[in-house]
Amino acid sequence: MLLVLTHQLRASRPITRWRWAVLRSLLRIVGAFVVGSVVALLASPSAAAHIDVYTDGVGSGEFGLITLRVPTESGTAATTKVEVRIPDDVPLRTVLVQPVPGWKVETTKRKIDPPLYKDDGTPVPEVVSSVTWTATGPGIMPGQFVEFGLDAGPMPDAATLALPTVQTFSDGKVDQWTEPAPEGTDPEFPVPTMTIGAAPTAADGGGTLLPLVSWAALGLSVIALVVGVFAIDRAARRSAAAPSPDTTSAASGSPTA
Repeated sequence: MLLVLTHQLRASRPITRWRWAVLRSLLRIVGAFVVGSVVALLASPSAAAHIDVYTDGVGSGEFGLITLRVPTESGTAATTKVEVRIPDDVPLRTVLVQPVPGWKVETTKRKIDPPLYKDDGTPVPEVVSSVTWTATGPGIMPGQFVEFGLDAGPMPDAATLALPTVQTFSDGKVDQWTEPAPEGTDPEFPVPTMTIGAAPTAADGGGTLLPLVSWAALGLSVIALVVGVFAIDRAARRSAAAPSPDTTSAASGSPTA
């Protein structure tokens, strides 16, 4: 786009050297903004497409809502099944599933020994080991996401809780979101991990801030380019319409004897 505009300006009318230097500088600056915006836009979908999990601020030993946000990053297939697994070393005494329209749910349990106990002393010999949502309709279409909720507890005495998740698509592809993600690493399929005791932040909101900033920067870059080209074009028109100094002098000079 920048090259086409440059060619058109060059062909339309002569531009003085200093105006052309200003135009080149403007194009370089705007080009840098455009490139940066495009890079951010290309980078942001991968981050936004990860499956995220977070709580409503529930702390260790407490009960609260666990939300699993599942986007579909595939360009052609929908998400039709989501299975979240609760690690064997972190048994949750209570797991209640929030109904989601268009999805049926199935829970799998496992026995534990020794059992857990409710506050009134009632033993709990088995706990939920996995929850599977299967779409009864089209599922999660490309470019969309769905949130699945679990009311669970008490939370373990730990800083984080990882919930390995399996995502199945309508074309048969299966993504295993089970890879550990130590600080400083960026695996392709990181295991969804929530921070216990932390309320959701902007980063947990699906990564919407970065695309918004990127699109804003790209829009401002295009506006700046249009304004700059208009200003230079207008200056060139004025320059072409103004009489030259030689013509003015000849017109105002007195005839000699």
